[in-house]
Amino acid sequence: MKIKKNFSIKDFNTFSVDVKAKYFVEISDIDELKKILKDFSNEKKIFLGEGTNTLFVKDWDGIVVKINFLGKEIVNENENNIFVKVNAGENWSDFVDWAVEKNYAGIEGMVMIPGTLGGAVTQSIGAYGQEVKDVLSSIEVLDIEKHKIFKLKPEECDFSYRYSNFKGDWKNKYIVIASTVRLDKGPSLYSLAYSKKYGRYKSVYEDLEKMVGDKYTIQDFAQAIKRQREKKLPDLEEFGSCGSFFKNPVVDFKKYEELEQKIPDLQPYPLDNLGEKWFKIPAGKLLDELGLKGYWNDNVGVFEKHALCIVTNKNASGTEIVDLANRMKKSVEKNYGVELVEEVDVLPKHFST
Repeated sequence: MKIKKNFSIKDFNTFSVDVKAKYFVEISDIDELKKILKDFSNEKKIFLGEGTNTLFVKDWDGIVVKINFLGKEIVNENENNIFVKVNAGENWSDFVDWAVEKNYAGIEGMVMIPGTLGGAVTQSIGAYGQEVKDVLSSIEVLDIEKHKIFKLKPEECDFSYRYSNFKGDWKNKYIVIASTVRLDKGPSLYSLAYSKKYGRYKSVYEDLEKMVGDKYTIQDFAQAIKRQREKKLPDLEEFGSCGSFFKNPVVDFKKYEELEQKIPDLQPYPLDNLGEKWFKIPAGKLLDELGLKGYWNDNVGVFEKHALCIVTNKNASGTEIVDLANRMKKSVEKNYGVELVEEVDVLPKHFST
């Protein structure tokens, strides 16, 4: 464990923003984490996985701790499920690939979401009809002040759309160090007819029908998701990006009707838990209708294939990225009366969009 001073973290955030941390350290076990918490108790702290959802706007006047806890193990199973404990530093998409290879179902729709297991839980990720909150059995955390480890139940963590207590009240209280994920021992084949009838993602099922016919495996489904994501999302080898920058807004029925009159093929998602008169609206569709897809200004722009993704040439400052995000938000507010909220964590907070 080596403490680095005035260290550039350009290579440790996927926007590739070149800011410096007063201190930087990578840790691989709990004892190292406890030592850092003790030795740097008076310093501001930020805990990073792969930096896939964090935008630094200026130098960090404190310590950046990169969590590299690796490993996974099957801890329990029954006739229908298998339970896998996964440490926080494990790459999320690699874990999904492992589960798919073993024919364990429940997370295959979330393949290729960048980041770590700890980040996936903290951010409450989801994609293509699946949510990480729905497969969590327990979350193991370390209390930052007391240096004690204990388990939390998912219902204690206030999981909701791209939010958990780990992003809110517990941000400087608990650190996710591992989670137990419940996976299904599902059928070997799924009916495409059933999926097309009840599914929302037409392009995925059309791809499956073209590639495999009227039945598919979870392996087929994961490959279809990979093809969709490769078509729509920026390559982090080429661009600086955190993927989707904004959350999809939720509107009432009156606003939904107003938007539907203005925007063809809006593709809203009814939210049953909020009642039939609330809808989740695709933010990318709103931005696309405003002609923002493919827009560039110096070092920062909007991805040409998906208007929800802010991208850079890897030379942009955090301020440039925030300025573009603010212009995008103001344009949506002006034209549609809808407020966009960032999904990305902007640090320090007073620079937030």
